[in-house]
Amino acid sequence: MSLAKKLQLKDGQRVRIMGAPKGLSLDLPTTRSRSAEAVLVFVVRAAELERRVAPLLEAAEADRLAWLAYPKAGQLGTDLNRDILWDRMLAMGVRPVRQVAVDDVWSALRFRPA
Repeated sequence: MSLAKKLQLKDGQRVRIMGAPKGLSLDLPTTRSRSAEAVLVFVVRAAELERRVAPLLEAAEADRLAWLAYPKAGQLGTDLNRDILWDRMLAMGVRPVRQVAVDDVWSALRFRPA
């Protein structure tokens, strides 16, 4: 299954990607627009979450696709996992509704208003 389908992108929809690591190849239709139909934010460590989460929260509140990508357990020295993100994001007013594999290193959680 393509990454676009995993992220629930419909034909013609574009995703705003933020914080993606250099060298990561994503076969997705992208845009820099703040009103993109989807947002995909990458974080490696918990400290990055506060700095990068605002666009994701805005997308979730506007009923757009809001995805947060994080390294799978044991990858890239992360201090994050699904449960930690669940708790932190719930405290920010959103809840996870879907989890997908981006690739062998990255997972992503979709969030909606809690």
